[in-house]
Amino acid sequence: MSRFRSQRKKNARSIASEDPWRVDTPFGPPQISSFPGGGIQRIRNTLSRLSPSARAERELLKQKSRYKIPLTERNIDTLVTNQLFSDSFQPERRAGPSGLVTAKTLLHHCPEGTFTASIFEKNHEIGGLWPVHRDGKCSNSGRTPFSKDHGAAGPVNPSMRTNLSRFTVSFSDLAWESVLGGVDVPMFPQAWQVGRYLETYAERYLPNEVVRLGCEVVRAVREVAGGRPRWTVQWVQRSENDERGDDTEHRAVETEYFDFLVVASGYFSRPCTPDIPGLAAFADRTVHSSALRSVEDVNAVVEKGSGGGRLVVVGGSMSGVEAASSLALHVSSLRYAPGSSVQTGGFPEVYHISSRPFWTVPTYIPHIQTDNVTGTETVSLLPLDLAMYDLARRPPGPVEYAFGPVSAAQVAKVNDYFRSILGGDYTSIGPDDIGIEGGEEETLRPSWVAIGNDYAEFVRSKAITTTIGRVSAVHTSSSGRAKVDIELPGKESMSLDDVAAIVLATGFTPFPSLAFLPEDVLSALEYSPDDSFFPLILDGKGTTNANIPDMGFVGFYRGPYWGVMEMQARSLAQTWARADTEHGIQFPAKELETKAQERQRVRQYRNVDPDLHRGQFPMGDYTGLMESFARDLGICRAPLPELNGRPGPVVPARYTLPGPGTADIQTSLHALQGNLRPRRGPASSTVDMVIFRALHGSWNFTRSEQDGVSSGISTASFSPRYPSSPAYEKEFLYEESGQKLVSSVYRVADSPQDAQITVWSVDSQDKTAVALLYGLRILNQDGPSKLSQGEYTIRATGIQGSSNCAYDYVFRFNGVAISSWECTVRRPPDHGVVLSRTLYRRVQNT
Repeated sequence: MSRFRSQRKKNARSIASEDPWRVDTPFGPPQISSFPGGGIQRIRNTLSRLSPSARAERELLKQKSRYKIPLTERNIDTLVTNQLFSDSFQPERRAGPSGLVTAKTLLHHCPEGTFTASIFEKNHEIGGLWPVHRDGKCSNSGRTPFSKDHGAAGPVNPSMRTNLSRFTVSFSDLAWESVLGGVDVPMFPQAWQVGRYLETYAERYLPNEVVRLGCEVVRAVREVAGGRPRWTVQWVQRSENDERGDDTEHRAVETEYFDFLVVASGYFSRPCTPDIPGLAAFADRTVHSSALRSVEDVNAVVEKGSGGGRLVVVGGSMSGVEAASSLALHVSSLRYAPGSSVQTGGFPEVYHISSRPFWTVPTYIPHIQTDNVTGTETVSLLPLDLAMYDLARRPPGPVEYAFGPVSAAQVAKVNDYFRSILGGDYTSIGPDDIGIEGGEEETLRPSWVAIGNDYAEFVRSKAITTTIGRVSAVHTSSSGRAKVDIELPGKESMSLDDVAAIVLATGFTPFPSLAFLPEDVLSALEYSPDDSFFPLILDGKGTTNANIPDMGFVGFYRGPYWGVMEMQARSLAQTWARADTEHGIQFPAKELETKAQERQRVRQYRNVDPDLHRGQFPMGDYTGLMESFARDLGICRAPLPELNGRPGPVVPARYTLPGPGTADIQTSLHALQGNLRPRRGPASSTVDMVIFRALHGSWNFTRSEQDGVSSGISTASFSPRYPSSPAYEKEFLYEESGQKLVSSVYRVADSPQDAQITVWSVDSQDKTAVALLYGLRILNQDGPSKLSQGEYTIRATGIQGSSNCAYDYVFRFNGVAISSWECTVRRPPDHGVVLSRTLYRRVQNT
């Protein structure tokens, strides 16, 4: 409280000798109109009815004898600026990135004292979906005021990694290096590290009193009588032991008044359960994908299929791919973990049912560039967001924001792009399942995209069987198992018998996040309780509706990005900072017309055929959103001088405002350029992760020995299992079939400093890794690899370890997949004698 009071005293100092708007800010002052007769007394009466912070200001003014100064001559922050950010109305939603960045923007990027902010957070810890501790529970020892020891596990596995890079999962003015310390920052942070990032952000930029933990908003009413609109907000205090909040009606209801309200409660507020006939009767064997937060959760599902049976994942896109991959990895670990044995009755099978085809994209993809002088094509391996959101992919000139129904030409263009980066081998995996073939299909339905490193190879190895269709019914038998009926494209149908468990990867609904709003407000927002794609009709790129200008939305759309949240917060701050104190926000006629046209475009998009013309995300043009917001707000994109004239990707750190965090901005931009510029010298950890992912699955190989005798064609497999050592991120059991049974363990650690593929000998009895044989060191490359007939090559050598031999590797890539690779073993000391050379090629699907 002391920090807050100190700030308030500073804001309320006399302005007789200084201009309060003489500050370095991108936003102008509010238009403070004169008050007609009785206006001052009316304002004082309003102050007496406002929040505790307003009452504190009133007492402070009394102490300073400052009521004699007309309100038109002082910075009346409490009158026009108390904010509400209603962040989460379900147990799984917390004060996440959208609420935090909005409060920070209003407090730090407007003239000092313009706004005070209150974030109402239902839970007792900030972070939204993101846990702030490795074990998913809060330990209050040495933590900040934004975390309290309530012992509840978070909704996300703390070890889960983001599917976009740290440069995209961040705000402009806080570098990851400042959060985790040093330079050992993972490219794809784990969930607990994201939670720690948000905690650091709040600690750095928000006074303690801004975030009200354990405060649940139950109702908000907009009052328009008597001039300027205001919000009456009712809330209750939740105990730390009441995570469900079921006794709301028995708690005292508090009331406060605010001038503006922001809905920053997150779009995915409650798991969506589809209305499938017979599903309710199978409820004890059905879970939502959001419940698969840990290995124990996955095991509980897999155990239902012990002794054989089918585990069915219903729903495509991100969560479907993640759920199916998690089940497949668990089953694979049961088969190949140290000490594992064949189960009686066999292992369960994983089936994935998706309503439409989709692309599955790994986290690192090749980024192809063409030299304007020589025409030479080179390829660099980059995080998918840094490659896909490269401004060089857009036409010359200002980048426009693409919004509206998806055309056949757009579908074809997207499909061509994914074919070019993924490569022919990868896109051929399950062509009717995870890829999209050319022809009539792609002219009709927009492409969907899922991010996953393992899914495609699980499909190739038949660990996941994918079917395109819709579940039409579930029939439970007396044995406890079920039959699932599926409607296929073309009016055909099929059934899956012996279903032991169902995982619903059917997404979330945003409607509970709006439940506190009254009918008149929802009506003005054109609320649709049946359309999760467009539940509201908004303008300002999903930020406002001109009919209720004192209400804003930040991050309230399907698939929000942190950079867009920050831009939306800035847009609200710019508009509200210029509000008329007496009448509120008044838009010019031309701006009102523009906003009306934007809402009409949203209505038209809402009404198109969802199967034919709706994209996966309604506001999916991230690059266009960021660039158009920047133009609207007068923000200049920071250049990247180390890229020799190339425009580079869109990331939040390139779109900044004057204010705090300058050093962090420079740290982020320096790290970004270090990852983008052509490398000369040791290869980055990226290459190790790319190679390791692409080894997954089965290979045909031929081996030539020292005596010149070839082994003929044999088969080798890389089978994934949970790492048997906590020092490693991923692990494969390598096994060869044939006359000589050879086994080893391949491991990789996802750390910028320690990432390296290592090879270990194996105990033949229980498949345990015994001793380190050698580690692979990616050989130096003089800049990006050159493309040759659509392929590029990466070389490595075996180093250290207990092996007395030298190992030379050559990996030939087509897109994101290894098309072939070879390993040459040489004898020391001069490594001139070749002991064996083994050539591997993919086992083709039959």
